[in-house]
Amino acid sequence: MSWLTHRRLLTFALVAWGTLALIGLVGGPVLGHDEAAFALVARGDTPLATWLYRSVGTVGIAKIGIALGGADWQLRLISVVLNAQVPVAAYAVGRVAFSARTGAWAAAVLAGTHPMVLRSAELLSDLPAVAYILAGVAVLISELPREGGPRWRVVLAGPLFAAAFYLRYGSTPVVVIALAAAVVLWWPAVVRRPGRLLVMFGSLAVLLIPHLLHSRDATGTALGILKLSAGMPRQEYVGDGLVTYLTSNPFMYYGFLTAPVMVAGLAGLIRERRKVAWYLAAVALGQVVVLGLESHGQPRYVFVATALLVVLGVEVVARHRLVPARVAFAAVVASWLSLVIVEPIYFRHVDTARAPLIEAANLFRARRDGRPCAVIALIVPQLMWYSGCEVYAAGLVRAPLPADHDRYAVSFARWPIVLPEVLAIQHLDATSLPVADPRAEVWLLH
Repeated sequence: MSWLTHRRLLTFALVAWGTLALIGLVGGPVLGHDEAAFALVARGDTPLATWLYRSVGTVGIAKIGIALGGADWQLRLISVVLNAQVPVAAYAVGRVAFSARTGAWAAAVLAGTHPMVLRSAELLSDLPAVAYILAGVAVLISELPREGGPRWRVVLAGPLFAAAFYLRYGSTPVVVIALAAAVVLWWPAVVRRPGRLLVMFGSLAVLLIPHLLHSRDATGTALGILKLSAGMPRQEYVGDGLVTYLTSNPFMYYGFLTAPVMVAGLAGLIRERRKVAWYLAAVALGQVVVLGLESHGQPRYVFVATALLVVLGVEVVARHRLVPARVAFAAVVASWLSLVIVEPIYFRHVDTARAPLIEAANLFRARRDGRPCAVIALIVPQLMWYSGCEVYAAGLVRAPLPADHDRYAVSFARWPIVLPEVLAIQHLDATSLPVADPRAEVWLLH
């Protein structure tokens, strides 16, 4: 397929990603749990529990969305632009590590990776942070292997990794792994021109100072927010995330085309001698292991690993000519087209699942007559965002609700509360209110 140059392939991949992201922007579901939480922090609402672990970078993105009008699509607009950097950054990694063609094929595969693309229009920190981590990795592997040592452009890795950190505090482990693995594998380059590496590390350290000062003021310690962030993802037992990553259905968890490409990348390491390949593998596997040990598993937590293993896999497939170019192109196009079909169906499913929340929120908003309102429920951010009420987590609130507020309790089929326990704590009676969705029960407390 001589006509399919790497530039054309990259262009096709970016068009596919952009098209799917636009579908998500226009036809996406109502805000999810984390999206609503970022929007609330950006709006200045004060939830019951501290949300210091919500990264300031993503809160800043949400503030722009609120300034634009605060509708769901306006909140997600900037995220669509930032998330589109992922295939570009993956291309950069593939190009500097192996070849421009490898980078373009990696971008094409990622554009059909459903765990990523279905979130390409969401107000979340994962994808933009992944883009900047991949960009930082691309800078390192373009400079450190040079015979004469790294050029001054290696310093760019510092700001890129800092951007990833401010967008997602959970980027810290993979940034540390990326830097440590680079120093270990290319130690001669570090010794040859240590000054430029020191400037790179120094730039990263300087850029993190505002966060450390903010953390000290907010928590009493410079690392307080990071500790709080690390403790947020639930974990049933140590390593339950790692078990999830290793035992889940790989096609559903990582992508129907992505999973076999990732496996090819891992298998290719058996006969691999190039340092750059082992570096990408070390960063990818390091992220899976570290995050798998410290938190529960979700595909979006290991997007960096997914992207790097895709780059490795594409290189293995191309190097050993395991798949004809025509077949490979047909496969990536099929992955794009399948998502064009599946994406609206998936979004309708999500909207249906979240409909009870929206119905309850609409009820609270309709009953407001200039008075503030307070709600007890098990689901907080979305209910708070769409109702405008203060929402208190059932099971955590022990103090009486504000007497000058209209007070409610709401139970959902997926998030049920025990009304007698709530009434016993609040010393109130309850009157049932009609709600359109039978999966929600709403009571006025008085």
